[in-house]
Amino acid sequence: MMLAEPAVHSATRQHWWKVLLALSLALNLFFVIGALWIHVHHRHPLVMAPADRLEQMASEIGLNPEQKVAFAHYSQTMRDRLQALHDAVQPLISAAWSEVAKTRADEAKVMQYFDQADEQRRSFTRDLTTRTLSFLATLSPEQRAKFVQIARHGPRPWSPPHDHDHDGDH
Repeated sequence: MMLAEPAVHSATRQHWWKVLLALSLALNLFFVIGALWIHVHHRHPLVMAPADRLEQMASEIGLNPEQKVAFAHYSQTMRDRLQALHDAVQPLISAAWSEVAKTRADEAKVMQYFDQADEQRRSFTRDLTTRTLSFLATLSPEQRAKFVQIARHGPRPWSPPHDHDHDGDH
C-alpha cells in the first residue's frame, strides 16, 4: 500500500499542473485577444502625442496659416498654464492630505489648503476662458463651432497624453 500512495500523489500533482497550465494558457489567450481587440477597435486620440493632436485638431477645424500660428501659441500657453496649475495645486492637496493623516488633524488647516487649491483652479478657469475667447475670435463661426465640438468631446491638444490624475487635483 505504501508504494501506491506516491503514485496517487504523483498523478494528482500532474493533474493539478495540467489544470494550472490550461488556466494559465486560457488567461494569456484572453489577455492577448483583449489587447488586440482594444488595439483594433479603440484607436483613441489620447495615445497621440500633443503635437499630433494639435495637427489633427488644426486640420479638422481647417485653420489657415495665421490661425495655425495663433492656435499653436494658444495651445502652448494652455500647456504652460496647466503645468503651472498643477505645480501650484499639488503641494496644497498634499499638505491637506498630510494634515488629514495626523491623529489630531486641524480641520481649519485642511479646509484652508483645499480653499487655496480651489482658488488656484478658479483663477486658472478665468484665465483659460479669457485666452480661449481671444483665440476663438480669430476663427470663423464654422471653425468656432467645430473647435467647441472637438474641445467638449475629445482630448484637448494642450492636455497631457494620458488624462489620468492620480493625485485627485483636477
